[in-house]
Amino acid sequence: MGIILGFLCLFCFCLLITKALTRKLHLKKLDKFLMKAHKPVCATFIIICILHIIFVLPVLKTRHMYVFLTGIATVVVMILLIVLCHIIKQDRSLKIRWHRILSAVMLLCIIGHIVIYYVDFMNYQTKIKDIQISEINTSNIKDGNYIGEYDAGYIYAKVEVSIKDGQIDNINLLEHHNERGTPAEKIIDEIIIKQQINVDTVSGATNSSMVIEKAVENALENASTTIQ
Repeated sequence: MGIILGFLCLFCFCLLITKALTRKLHLKKLDKFLMKAHKPVCATFIIICILHIIFVLPVLKTRHMYVFLTGIATVVVMILLIVLCHIIKQDRSLKIRWHRILSAVMLLCIIGHIVIYYVDFMNYQTKIKDIQISEINTSNIKDGNYIGEYDAGYIYAKVEVSIKDGQIDNINLLEHHNERGTPAEKIIDEIIIKQQINVDTVSGATNSSMVIEKAVENALENASTTIQ
């Protein structure tokens, strides 16, 4: 939902900045229409931006810092534009000049926000594709608790694996940052029952399943390294 709202924000912003082109290109009918639609589109833009922020707040910690910063910068410039429209009323030329400057800055912030989000998402996809699950022989691992984690960007898992008599006795999921991957957490029971890491992933939560499996593998690998 957050992504859809983000694209709706972009659509509204494009409508607003199109107004600057219609006048220069002498598209009178379109310019007149956009002039009438300017205030309703502005109001819609602000409302959708607020909804976008509300929907993305729960997943901000799994996003790159610059996605957050460019988003904040966009909101700050938007607020400045709103304030500008209410403060500068007498000097029209000054108002238009600052309106254009802030609109250009806002456009750059939006472009940066989209580009950084896209790069961040592609990195996440690459990390998921690169996951290879290897089985670890637990028979030689000493009894104890071992920590393992795996960070794929959008999904992060940290586990504590308990080994007893050369077998996986328990797995405690310490952290699991995800969006819709909570159902994948039941994969832990399958790993314990089958005594193997590479078990069937949970339908609808494949990526989270793989990240949890990788965290378990890393925990057992850390245990094996400690013994050596």
